[in-house]
Amino acid sequence: MNAMERKLSIIEDGQQREHCFKVAFASESKHKVDQHFGSAHTFLIYGFGEQHIQLIEALQFEVTKPGHDAGRLSQRIEALKGCAAVFSNACGQRAIEKLKQSGISSLMVDSDIELSVLLGEIHLQFVHQPMAWMQNKQTDSAEQTQRLNELLDEPW
Repeated sequence: MNAMERKLSIIEDGQQREHCFKVAFASESKHKVDQHFGSAHTFLIYGFGEQHIQLIEALQFEVTKPGHDAGRLSQRIEALKGCAAVFSNACGQRAIEKLKQSGISSLMVDSDIELSVLLGEIHLQFVHQPMAWMQNKQTDSAEQTQRLNELLDEPW
């Protein structure tokens, strides 16, 4: 099985910000979305909030041979749980369906778009007119926060 080689979690200034949703990007170069989802070697995960965009994690998988591998897909999807969407420059129909079952939207972009531009566009969209996949995670997060607050208010 194609195991994850490394997982780097990033905490800025000793604090982790609250994120409304998280998005993963298949990016070997770290500057562009330049990989096919199923064979991606590296994913960068960013958290989005009303006032910020923050790199949260970098995931690195073993380099794989071309071709289909159900174990490889499952491992990548499991590692991306909690993300609202994953951007790649290609994704097979089977992977799209499995991502959707896990509550992750699969979005494809050209490999010549700069990651910084894409991050800015996603943030602007979120702030001014959130897309459905952004709103769902935002609602889930708000419901989860409300439920946690209710639990704190309950007598122990």
